[in-house]
Amino acid sequence: MDINELVGQARSLLGEADKAISEDNYELAKEKQQAAAAINVKIEVLKAKQDTADALTELTPVVKSDPVRIPFEEPTVMQPEDTKEDTFSKDVFVVKYGDIQSAEKAVLSDLYGDDYYQKRQDQYSAFTKYIRTGRLSGKEEALLKNIILMPETVRAEIKSGALVSEIKATLQEGVGELGGHLVPEDYRAEIIKRLMGMTIVRGRARQVNTVRDSAEWPKLEGGDSQYTSAVRVTWVDELPANADGANTNPTFGMIRIPVHTVMARTDVSRNQLEDSAFNMLDIIADLFAEAMAIDEDAQFLTGTGGGAPRGILGKRSGANQTPEDGIDAVNSGNASALTADGLINLVYGLHAQYRGNAVLMGARATHRDIRKLKDGNGDYLWERGLKAGEPPSLLGYSFLENESLPAIAANNYPVVFGDLRGYLIVDRVGMTIERVSDTTTVGGNKVALFARRRLGGQIIEPWRFQAHKVSA
Repeated sequence: MDINELVGQARSLLGEADKAISEDNYELAKEKQQAAAAINVKIEVLKAKQDTADALTELTPVVKSDPVRIPFEEPTVMQPEDTKEDTFSKDVFVVKYGDIQSAEKAVLSDLYGDDYYQKRQDQYSAFTKYIRTGRLSGKEEALLKNIILMPETVRAEIKSGALVSEIKATLQEGVGELGGHLVPEDYRAEIIKRLMGMTIVRGRARQVNTVRDSAEWPKLEGGDSQYTSAVRVTWVDELPANADGANTNPTFGMIRIPVHTVMARTDVSRNQLEDSAFNMLDIIADLFAEAMAIDEDAQFLTGTGGGAPRGILGKRSGANQTPEDGIDAVNSGNASALTADGLINLVYGLHAQYRGNAVLMGARATHRDIRKLKDGNGDYLWERGLKAGEPPSLLGYSFLENESLPAIAANNYPVVFGDLRGYLIVDRVGMTIERVSDTTTVGGNKVALFARRRLGGQIIEPWRFQAHKVSA
């Protein structure tokens, strides 16, 4: 049977499942959904095998007498019916996420038992049903109160030195605090990916996941404009008078990034939830990603840290946003405007080793005013991007827009120049959605969905940034 026939079968089964849900026959609906899921797994495996075969055909001469063996292809061995679906699930999991290492397998088995793959699939199915109908069985309710970690999150926790008992304790403590119903980690990851495409900070900053209420990041101290630490060298004679003369010791500090809570609301048409013609989960992901992306980007740039991430311009001097401690400021050379000389000084105020990945950031009006700047010959400083889709550049550096940055005014900091890898974003594993249908929403033929996330953000390397101050 080819892929097109399998796709047709899966669609037919999903249609029958939707009909069963509308008739409150949830047992039948579940049976049809599971059958469709099994077919989808087979489709993904066939696609993966076909893609691999195509790639090998292009790269490797195929000898008829020695055919190429496709990855994931199992020897022809009769399997009991109850193990075939599990094999398909594992194959697709490997295709999508990569092979799980033995250490991760051991931890996942300890956390969730041997049916890790099935629990992930069941959780996703329960989440879809909850969004569509708002009704769950007791078993499904329990599934949506349990954080099922992604393998990469487990890997990061292992590398950070966390014990399995600590991870278990954290997950247990989190269950009672979450409220609503947990979003499957696969789906949460998709929303985060969409945030990256809509913001200027997240896709360029460092990002980590944590299962705790804060993250600690080690910091080297004793560095300067050239050295990152206190370690130095000493030139000595063949027989140095002081054998310890070359000894210098690095010193370490620790930065704590607290995790904060943020919520978003979106209203979804009941028709969309009921009609299988719409990709309902994609619609919701887009709506939440838009709401979260705009606000979190503003927090990463100008947030004060009071119950929210602390931004690059997160310090306050009166009503004005000012740079965080350790970020140097360069004056524009004019009390109320930006100047060409000031912008050149800004770029060269950042040390050479940090300029390679640096970008300029400012609001739309700041873009406009800088674009009008001319040199002594009357030529504009602004350069158009040389490639399709490439952002315009100023003095050879990309200029990114964000409306949360200050306007051009006396003593403001309308432009930031720097390498955003000096900013750390901490995402707390676990995101919840609560579905609310009351007299207000029912009259509008809609359902309110509330998403709750926990994340933090903070400067970890201020020397990667320069701020531009409007001042003589």
